[in-house]
Amino acid sequence: MQIRPGWIPLWSGADQLQASSNIIFSNGALDPWHGSGVKENIGSSIFALLIKDAAHHLDLRSPHPADPNSVIQARQTEMNIIRGWLK
Repeated sequence: MQIRPGWIPLWSGADQLQASSNIIFSNGALDPWHGSGVKENIGSSIFALLIKDAAHHLDLRSPHPADPNSVIQARQTEMNIIRGWLK
């Protein structure tokens, strides 16, 4: 198997996001593949969030009493961003 650093952004088109808008990339720090995700904001309406105590899509699931504070805060941040888009 050949290791190909930088392949995921090239394959997914993430290297061409400047023409896009209104996207939130949420990355759970507990996901082993989070390092290949979009890690920095791009422009004024494409956001990258790193959620410290989260795994795959935990922020997109229904709230649960056991949710870590980082997930609760990420959900609030996501809602604030979306509300801003809708204004």
